[in-house]
Amino acid sequence: MSHVDQTVTNDAVIPVVSSTVFDSSPSSRLALGVLAVDGVAVPGLEAEYLAHFQLRRRVYVDQTGQLSEKDLLPDGTDRDADDSRSVTFCVLENHPSGTRVVGVSRLIVRGQARAGDSLHGAPLPVEDFCPDAFVDGPLPWNAVEVSRVIARHEKAVVQDSIQWHLFALMLAYVTNHGLGRAFAIIEPWFERHLKSIITIDRVGDVRFIEHYLDYNVPIEIDVEASTATVTARTSDLVERLLAAEPRLVFVGRVSSAATSAA
Repeated sequence: MSHVDQTVTNDAVIPVVSSTVFDSSPSSRLALGVLAVDGVAVPGLEAEYLAHFQLRRRVYVDQTGQLSEKDLLPDGTDRDADDSRSVTFCVLENHPSGTRVVGVSRLIVRGQARAGDSLHGAPLPVEDFCPDAFVDGPLPWNAVEVSRVIARHEKAVVQDSIQWHLFALMLAYVTNHGLGRAFAIIEPWFERHLKSIITIDRVGDVRFIEHYLDYNVPIEIDVEASTATVTARTSDLVERLLAAEPRLVFVGRVSSAATSAA
């Protein structure tokens, strides 16, 4: 069973990188946008992409125990095959210690079959782990799975905001790129939390999934209704993300104390 190690603090799991992201907007608090596509970092964000794997490992292995050490690659990351058919998103924080990777997520795109490629067009993890939820047949090529969603911060209100930003990013990307139905495999406690953020429906029963070392439930995200909810909560953020892609969007302002410390 997974467990939360209370001795591993949020501050300890957040990577800090040397970055030029905030050079063009030094007073901004956060930067958010696409970090990588199909396992290739957006030009200029290579260090941030490598750091996002540090955040994933520190959270899923060290802090929550949702992945085992044996799931890691020799380089110590949890990178898997699905990273090669995913869009990875990030929320970066302008902090006195440097640029911090405080939020990440990815959309696994089912994709269309390619000659000599056994990954694109293959079932999503939710289809493999929960086949009973898809008895009507395989999902179409533009179906996606929300995965590796992490928001970490010392302040709960900021962490909550980071999570909202991640869902705004993913929903905007689905809209911008004509993607279709969206699914996820999540813990029952997180299902209860997500219902306060977006519109979701169970598509199967709770079951123990060995790979995640815990009980999980498959859900479908109502993209249209969820986009409306996130838009209402975050004002014009979704529209800004739609217009800015592939550029990063800057939000918030650093505090005067942080500016002084820097």
